[in-house]
Amino acid sequence: MDKKYRKKLNAEFLEMKPLMGVLTILNNSENKIFIKESTNLKALSNRIRFELNNGQFDNRSLQDDWIRLGEKSFVFENMIIVPWEENKIIGYKKKLQKAKNDLKEEQSKTKNIY
Repeated sequence: MDKKYRKKLNAEFLEMKPLMGVLTILNNSENKIFIKESTNLKALSNRIRFELNNGQFDNRSLQDDWIRLGEKSFVFENMIIVPWEENKIIGYKKKLQKAKNDLKEEQSKTKNIY
């Protein structure tokens, strides 16, 4: 691989910002929802799916439903995306926590929360 091209790819990789926001896992069979915030939604989704498939997820109720109903009964969705803001110091964790709490409050009216 050409050194200039490799250097360009490396610089682009270092500039990338992960997608952050609030992830939901909807149990379509029983109208239940799990809500979790993260500064890296892709990593969170991958970790949760891995833990659920290996019986290691810390939310016992969701884990039991996953085992009983199977993966096909669940939908992973990035419900809220929080954009990165350049040149600003922002408390992203607080912003994400607020977004999660607001979504939880809204969803609790129609669904059971894990």
